[in-house]
Amino acid sequence: MKKFVLNALLFALLLVACDVALGFAFRYLVRHAIGGDTGLDNEINFKVEDPVLIFGSSRAMHHYDPFLIADSLGMGCYNCGRDGNGIILMYGKYKMLSRRYTPSLIVYDICPGFDLVEGDNHRYLPGLRYYYDQPGIDSILWNVDKTERYKMLCQCYHYSRNPMQLVMDNIHPMQSAANGYRPMDKAMDYEPDIKPDTTSVHHYDPLKLYYLERLLQDCKASGTKFVFCISPMYKNTTDGVYQPVRDLAAKYNVPLLNHVCDSSFNYTKRYFADSSHMNRAGATAYTNEIIGELKRALE
Repeated sequence: MKKFVLNALLFALLLVACDVALGFAFRYLVRHAIGGDTGLDNEINFKVEDPVLIFGSSRAMHHYDPFLIADSLGMGCYNCGRDGNGIILMYGKYKMLSRRYTPSLIVYDICPGFDLVEGDNHRYLPGLRYYYDQPGIDSILWNVDKTERYKMLCQCYHYSRNPMQLVMDNIHPMQSAANGYRPMDKAMDYEPDIKPDTTSVHHYDPLKLYYLERLLQDCKASGTKFVFCISPMYKNTTDGVYQPVRDLAAKYNVPLLNHVCDSSFNYTKRYFADSSHMNRAGATAYTNEIIGELKRALE
């Protein structure tokens, strides 16, 4: 019996040692990534100091050309949008980057699925686990899932999102971005079958709305100007789902630039890569469209 207990203890110690060693190795790979999504995250979280930032999901990443904005506003612009993510990840990024500088303007592109309505919020946590040791990040994970505080005791769990991609981002990154911007170079050549949204009651996510308001409050306290944007979709004839954004914009007196039903872009295939995302030509046209509105916001 004593031998069994001793062997069990030795095995447990070996597992802990392996976990610590792998955690150290993965942490090194995260901090030293030369590109890809990991390198882009590090750039946004720890290096970017541009006065103008674009926040949001893939629609932010693909719809806003930071170079056009920088040229027109006369100040640097960086696109912090991330595919498949929204306010829960974006607030974490804001907490990290705002520790070293105060942006002049944040432009937040709203996507209902990622910023407003109910869904599985666990999907946003992998992008934050890498940076669990940064101030303010742990509480975001705990607010989504209280068990995260225990799961994170395992070092390997921090880096379980996609270890192979992490390795590739240190050897041969497959993704690139120019100031965070990844234009889509294709044009939609089909007619999407999209049923109109006739929903009158939307189930909003209180945690997402909480972090949207926290972001607004933090920006107001620091002196960062804030603009909500809703970029075009191929087919969209109603914008009722965005009512919480209207309420927040009115409460905090921030501009809301709503182009989701803009007839200048809707049903124009040459501007879209798919029904939700604009291509490079659409992004250029849309960015130029809102630059004047952003100038007024800064004034």
